Amino acid sequence: MDPKNETADLKKQPQDETAANVDQKRWRLKISAVFSIGAAMLLALIGGTMLLFVSDATNRQATALMGETGALIVERGLEVVGDFFRNEERMGLLVADMLSNPVVYAAPATLHEQLISILSRQTNIKRISYTFPTGREISVQLSQADQPTKEDFVTPPNERDMEAGDLRWGAPYYDEEIGETFMNFAIYIRNPIDNTISKLTLDYPTALLGQLISRIKWRESQVPFILYGQNLVLASSEDAFSDFEPSVAKPVPTISDLSDTPLSMIWEEDVQRRSLSTNYSAHIDATPYGTYLYLYDSLRNGSHPPIVVGSYVLASEFSEPFDNLHRIYIAATAFLAGGVLLMFLIGRKLAGPFIALGTQANAIRNLHMEGLTALPRSRLKEVDEANQAFNSAGVALSAFSRYVPRDLVRVLLESEFEGLNSTELREMTILFSDIAGFTGVASKLTAEETTSLLNTHFQELADCIGQTQGTIDKYIGDGCMAFWGAPETMENHAQAAIDAVHLIAKSLGEELEKEGGGTDKPRLRIGVHTGTVVVGNIGATERMNYTVIGDAVNVAARLEALGKKVDPEARVIALASGTTVMKMTDNSKPQHLGEYHLRGRDEAVDVYRIV
Repeated sequence: MDPKNETADLKKQPQDETAANVDQKRWRLKISAVFSIGAAMLLALIGGTMLLFVSDATNRQATALMGETGALIVERGLEVVGDFFRNEERMGLLVADMLSNPVVYAAPATLHEQLISILSRQTNIKRISYTFPTGREISVQLSQADQPTKEDFVTPPNERDMEAGDLRWGAPYYDEEIGETFMNFAIYIRNPIDNTISKLTLDYPTALLGQLISRIKWRESQVPFILYGQNLVLASSEDAFSDFEPSVAKPVPTISDLSDTPLSMIWEEDVQRRSLSTNYSAHIDATPYGTYLYLYDSLRNGSHPPIVVGSYVLASEFSEPFDNLHRIYIAATAFLAGGVLLMFLIGRKLAGPFIALGTQANAIRNLHMEGLTALPRSRLKEVDEANQAFNSAGVALSAFSRYVPRDLVRVLLESEFEGLNSTELREMTILFSDIAGFTGVASKLTAEETTSLLNTHFQELADCIGQTQGTIDKYIGDGCMAFWGAPETMENHAQAAIDAVHLIAKSLGEELEKEGGGTDKPRLRIGVHTGTVVVGNIGATERMNYTVIGDAVNVAARLEALGKKVDPEARVIALASGTTVMKMTDNSKPQHLGEYHLRGRDEAVDVYRIV
């Protein structure tokens, strides 16, 4: 063996394995997938542009419609609510002017009280309170205007109140005595005579704002709302708002109190949101209750409180004019899907012969030659030629696997027949078997009977050797040579060989029992030895043999021949060297026969009888 060649082979092997692994990991497409992808790309190129244009046009038109309609909704809401507050502020200023008039101011207090009582009956005001510079406060309730006015002493208004603004709306509060929620409008009045400051307070029930909801709503799915700030709900058409029970601690519900309504999601940041570019505030949210368009804006004029007026409406309502476009979109998508499916079916039909070819190729790669079936003829010329060529290759490989050890064929196929000239030193276990007295038995048989006997015998050996992952090297007349530990490495090759010996002995024993144990049946001798041998492809370029050579092979052959001397009458005798027995792992105790000098060896060999 040339050391240079062996070194070159060792260097080349990792590179070849790396290239093979990279090639194996490359993804490959099925023919049906190629047709499907190709059709999908072509149809997508043709129809995708149209679908994209239709979708974009639909979105733009729907967004424009949302913006225009939303502007009308918001303007309507601001107008209705703004008019309410402006009218009440004008009324409050009118009352303040009357009470601050020098003539009225100089009149007796009873006149003030009478004026307040009269005004309370003609306005939306629920309660009017007037605080004198002295801190004396008189108040009249609309529902009790015929009753005497209530009087109390409170902190008198001062210059600091005037500096904060002479017109001021207060936050909603709950009057426990009346059982109603109010908002008050305070007007600070500087008395023209003595320059003192008085305060006029007008209380309005927040229920008045609820009456405005019906005037704001003009679409079926529209839900108007009025907020104080961003959290307090002054009015809404939701049932949850009507069911709310006010209290001193919570005069009106917060947004979170209406948890089962889309209004509770208006300020949520963790929803899927798309904002619209408008002069007011608008955004589309995908809520658990559906996809809604929120439209709102704040009152910005005069002394109005921090009021937010808005509505929310189902976004789908704005897409109704474009349903036809969406139907076209869906129909075109279905057409594309149908085209892709059709191309997939065509590709699958064309892929059928190649799938069958791949199945047969995998069977050959795994050496399942018994399952090979001839590929059918095809109307496609190229496919038919490929099938017929493959059928011929299958027959050749099937024959090849009969003359070469199947494990060797498998290794050669996996390595793509690389390294055919390489050999190596390896520790292996070798077995030789021979039929004792075969000449006498064969002399009584015809040629056909002799062939049948040998074939049956060798099949039994092959089955037992194959079960223990051994490899049959060759048949020598009526003998057989096999080895363990190649072409694939085995850690327990010695034990595997001994297991094969026991299987062979068991098989022959069962055969003798079945046939009555006739004395004319041939006897079998087996020799087993473990040692370092040269293993690999040996021979000429035109013809090679995967075999093992070395002293260990000779020892195994001599042990087989020694069986004739040890027990010439035994039906089955199997001898193994001490080297093999030392490597056994089944804890069995073979019979020790002592040391023997084998022909061709100077040193004695420790011999054990296995069977």
